Amino acid sequence: MEIQFPPIRTENRIPKKLSVELYSFENAAYEITSTTNVSVHGARVLTKTPWAPKQDVSVRPVSGNLSLRAHVVYCKALPDRSFSIGLELLHPLENWPAEGEPFRAPLTH
Repeated sequence: MEIQFPPIRTENRIPKKLSVELYSFENAAYEITSTTNVSVHGARVLTKTPWAPKQDVSVRPVSGNLSLRAHVVYCKALPDRSFSIGLELLHPLENWPAEGEPFRAPLTH
């Protein structure tokens, strides 16, 4: 079976730049970075260093107290020597992607 990259999603993501803190529970790696798109169940994040797929991380919007656990689904090197990682939230919440700002899926016609 061929693996799709990036993985096929069952929901739409919306473009949104959100400053977040990433922290690895496994190796104490830490980075402040930003999302490029978000959904109730995850986000695409740009990073300066690679993050290992299957790694569990904490993701927290810089402007807020909401802290969520996520799983790194993929890590792709980009031409500018940065990385794009896909995060899947382990316990999705409606108030992600920003505390106090409910997620609203785009309307489909």
